[in-house]
Amino acid sequence: MLKILLLIAIIAVAVLLVRNALKAAARKREGPDVPPGDAPPDAKLVRCVACGAFVPRADAVVAGSGFRCGGAGCAPKP
Repeated sequence: MLKILLLIAIIAVAVLLVRNALKAAARKREGPDVPPGDAPPDAKLVRCVACGAFVPRADAVVAGSGFRCGGAGCAPKP
């Protein structure tokens, strides 16, 4: 009886180790996680001064008083 319990315990530990290894490999394939504070500058959101919408900084149009979203009603006037 003791041999059977020991065998079950060894199998359970082996299953857990394989499962953790597979999860770690999947996370590695997905790429590194980037914490929100470490996002590249272009990926940060800015707020449009005209309509209040949040847009990525790379897509925003720089205006004198901040950023504009570049939408039809928010395009900077020449």
